[in-house]
Amino acid sequence: MIQPLPVEGAETSEVARHIAQVAARLFATQGYDATPVRAIVEEAGVTKPTLYYHYGSKEGLAQALLLRPMAHLDEALRRILESRGDPVEMLYATFEVHFAWGREDPDRSRFLFSLFFGPPAKGLIAEMERFKGGMSCVMLEIVRHAANAGLIDEARVEGFARACRGMIVISVLDFLYKNQELGPGLAKRLVDDLLLGFGKPGSPAGGLDHGVS
Repeated sequence: MIQPLPVEGAETSEVARHIAQVAARLFATQGYDATPVRAIVEEAGVTKPTLYYHYGSKEGLAQALLLRPMAHLDEALRRILESRGDPVEMLYATFEVHFAWGREDPDRSRFLFSLFFGPPAKGLIAEMERFKGGMSCVMLEIVRHAANAGLIDEARVEGFARACRGMIVISVLDFLYKNQELGPGLAKRLVDDLLLGFGKPGSPAGGLDHGVS
C-alpha cells in the first residue's frame, strides 16, 4: 500500500502548533474574517508578538494551517499517480491520504470546509480553489489509469471520479460532524462498492466483475 506523506513538518515548535490548533478551532466555529488576532492570542494564552513571530500575520497563520499541509496532500496524491501501480491499490491509497489528512487535525479540516461552505474568506478561497482544482485533476488521472486497465467504462471516467470525490467529502464530513468512523478499511470498502456498483459480485446489479474481494 502506498503510504501518505506527513502533512506537518517536525520542526514546528510546540507553541506554534498550539497557536495553530486554537486558530483552526476559532476559524472553523466563528469564521476566518470574524476571528480577530486578539481572540486567537487570548484563547491560546500567548501575546500578539508571539503569534507574529511564528506566522507574521493572521493570513500567514491561515496559510500555515491550510496551504502547506494541502501542498503535502497534493504531493502525496501525485506520488500515487506517478507510481502507475495496481489501479485498485492506487484508488485505495487516494481515498486513504484524504482520510488521513482529515483524521490528523479535525479542527483544521472543519476550517477548510468552513471556507468552502461558509462565508467567503478574503484571499484564501482563490488559493483553496487552486489546490482543489489540481487535486481533482490528479483524481481524474488516477481513475483514467483504472479505466485503461479495464476496470471502469472509459466513457464514464469523469462520473466515476466525481463519485470518488463525493464519497471522500461525505465520509470526512460524517467523521467531523457526526462522529462516524474514518479508520482503516473504510477506503477499501468505499472503493470496492464503487467498482462493484453496490451490488453483490456476480449478480446482474454487481457492476464490473474485476475480482475485488
